[in-house]
Amino acid sequence: MRLLLGAAVCIFTILPSLASPAGDALTAVAKCADIAQTAPRLQCFDEAATGAKRVLDDARKQAEAEQKPESEGGLLSWFGLAPEARPVTKQEDFGQNVQLAPKPGAPKEITEISAKVLEFAQNARGKSIFVLDNGQVWRQIDGDTTELYYREADGPMQVTIEKGMFGSFSLTIQGKTASVKVRRVK
Repeated sequence: MRLLLGAAVCIFTILPSLASPAGDALTAVAKCADIAQTAPRLQCFDEAATGAKRVLDDARKQAEAEQKPESEGGLLSWFGLAPEARPVTKQEDFGQNVQLAPKPGAPKEITEISAKVLEFAQNARGKSIFVLDNGQVWRQIDGDTTELYYREADGPMQVTIEKGMFGSFSLTIQGKTASVKVRRVK
């Protein structure tokens, strides 16, 4: 009770001219403190607390409505970073944008996949494109300057794609030491 009264008095003295539902709720709490008799003062505080709770609930709902969904990037997208995604638990979802927030008891996150390359090609800019046996298509990002060469005589290409920081992915070809930064196209 004293804590509520102390908080109300502090806020009430700092912000004396609140003309809002929050200000009205604080005013009601402050008026209750002036009541000398115990039973009426307690009843007054109970009514004031109900009003204050309603104001807090309304403020929370308004804040949630105004907040940009995290799935649209939010603040991180201003800096060119992807939001922290929900852990990927299915191989077919690896590398794609997925919803946020893992659910409790969810399956273990997949942080890498291995696959056989069915088709290897390079675009006009020399960036590598990988068509995997699981149906996924990955492309070397423009910022990666690694040059890859593949001969069919080397046999089938086996790759491992690992999840990196800030939503990035690195592709490593089995038997090679270099890795390539890639993004999933399909």
